[in-house]
Amino acid sequence: MISPLDLAQWAIDFLAQNPTLSIAIVFLISMGEALLIIGLFVPSTVVLVGAGTLVGSGKLDFWPIFVATTIGAIVGDAVSYWAGRIYGQTLKQFWPLNRYPGLVVRTENFFTDHGGKSIAIGRFVPGVKAVIPGIAGMMGMSHPRFVTINVISAVAWAIGHLTPGILMGKGLALASEVSGRFAAVLLALFVTVFVAAWLMRIVVMSAIPVLLSAQTRFVAYAARRPHPAWQWLAETLSPDNPRAIRVVLLSAVSAAAIIGFLSLFEDLIARDTLLNADVSIGNLVQSLRNTPADRVMAVVTMLGDGVVLGALAVVIVAWLVWRRAWAIAGAASIAILSSALFVPFMKTVLQRPRPIDIYSGADAYSFPSGHATLATVTFGVLAVLVSLRMGRWGKALVFAGFGALVVAIAFSRIYLGAHWPSDVAAGFLFGVAMTAAFALALEATRITTIAPRGLAVVAGLAYCGVAAAHVVAGHAAALEFYATRTVVREMTPADWHSGGWTHVPARRIELTGETEEPFVLQWAGSAEDLRRVLGAHGFKQVPSWSWTDVLTYADARNDIDVLLPRPSLHAGKLARLSMTRPVAGDDQARLVLRAWEADVSVAGTPLLLVSLTEERKKELPIVALPDDEQASAADVATVMDLLRSSPDVTTVLPPAREGAMVPLLAIAEAP
Repeated sequence: MISPLDLAQWAIDFLAQNPTLSIAIVFLISMGEALLIIGLFVPSTVVLVGAGTLVGSGKLDFWPIFVATTIGAIVGDAVSYWAGRIYGQTLKQFWPLNRYPGLVVRTENFFTDHGGKSIAIGRFVPGVKAVIPGIAGMMGMSHPRFVTINVISAVAWAIGHLTPGILMGKGLALASEVSGRFAAVLLALFVTVFVAAWLMRIVVMSAIPVLLSAQTRFVAYAARRPHPAWQWLAETLSPDNPRAIRVVLLSAVSAAAIIGFLSLFEDLIARDTLLNADVSIGNLVQSLRNTPADRVMAVVTMLGDGVVLGALAVVIVAWLVWRRAWAIAGAASIAILSSALFVPFMKTVLQRPRPIDIYSGADAYSFPSGHATLATVTFGVLAVLVSLRMGRWGKALVFAGFGALVVAIAFSRIYLGAHWPSDVAAGFLFGVAMTAAFALALEATRITTIAPRGLAVVAGLAYCGVAAAHVVAGHAAALEFYATRTVVREMTPADWHSGGWTHVPARRIELTGETEEPFVLQWAGSAEDLRRVLGAHGFKQVPSWSWTDVLTYADARNDIDVLLPRPSLHAGKLARLSMTRPVAGDDQARLVLRAWEADVSVAGTPLLLVSLTEERKKELPIVALPDDEQASAADVATVMDLLRSSPDVTTVLPPAREGAMVPLLAIAEAP
């Protein structure tokens, strides 16, 4: 059946085999990124870095992709420019500009400050790049001058976005020479970092207009109240106060992060679908594990170990004390120490087991992730301090760099099986809340004595030195500590027969944690035994996926027997066996039987959970897709009867759970 590695490979091969489509996608993304307001929500960085990766790995040619990227950027800016030139100031009254008055004002100020250079600079500045060409046209910038700057800056922008991807592609190509799975893990890490950055950008850009509007309404309300406290709030949060917007944004970030953390905590207490999603995603990531990636991920996770982050925290606080920034040193100490104490407290309260048993004491529990929490807080505090005197672009680079390191450390915890995904998410959210609270404390503190550049140099050297020494001394031990462990629950035939069979899932679990079709039987035997028995009754084993077969989905004329069954996961695992049999009297339908290995073995034999669905060709105008639904009771009974008739089947139990048909079968060793 299909694997995540195969899926990534298919996407690469499909785009490589359809270069015209790749060029069109790159052109449209580059153009959309430059359109008024719309560009704020176009994932240009992710897509263009991905295209550069395909170029670097030799799957696409450089020049067509580069030209398409450049021309798309030129056309997008030109459309925005002419919209401003034709409609002038009335453009502000049209949607969507009338929804973002604050953004328009900031962009006008940006254009006034930088003049023609704003077109080139604006391409690389989040928040104004999708508005600045329209403002330039609105404010009367000459067309020849705009065209010159537009073309030159588009070339630079295309190079800046494609080059990282090309270098990444070269690295992945080299990694794939070592191991295909190693390349897949690195690609998953890169994609995680870029997608996280893009989502944060979308959230921030969507939230800013809402927060600004709420700030204005709240200040107007407070100003009307006679009490001195309300008047103080109105003055403090007034848009005329340069610090007011920072206070509002930081308060909103802290509140949103705490709400997110509490939501995860509540879902775990209520045993919601989040638990199933954790298992599914964890199993999927574990399926990609390989020795080269283990070596890399062990290094990454060691960068977030307590001894390394503790040393960095000590250096930060010591620097602040040396600079006599007593209040800030106290705030940093409180943020880091309270986080360090909060993690074991929450672990003890919730007592959620880790995916693998590797620690003792409070650390034996997993929620929230200590690595994710302390990495977020420690690097967050450092990022806030280092970027104090930087402009918006400088701050964005600092936080993006530290954020990428935090995401990499968090990803390594899931990859190594040390934490569930929700543990990592909770640690990150709590860390963000504490970082925002620390930044809020700085708003009321004198910060002229910090010397941010000196702190950056000293903290960077200390962190790199301690991390390097820690990795050199402990990498071999870490590899052994995080070695792959398969936890299989042993069960005797008597235990299984007397009720142990009820302790495994009754339905297939999707990656989202939602349950799908029921398992119609449990098979205490090998997949080969099941294949042999079913093969004698008209079932045929589904061959391994090849991507030439997948492309048959693109032809709506193909019948159901030409299409491979849809890939299906249970708890993040691929089916161990897949077989099909035609439905009598219907040439566009078939039965699909799939078997997954459970985390249980009966007398040393892995237990297989078997589902039965009916797939029918879905009528679509362009593509042919198999659409599945739960098999009828009659079809299930037919399969059960033919299995009962096999001389190899030694035990049959009746259906008895949750209204679903779950007969239990055992098979003796094959003769």
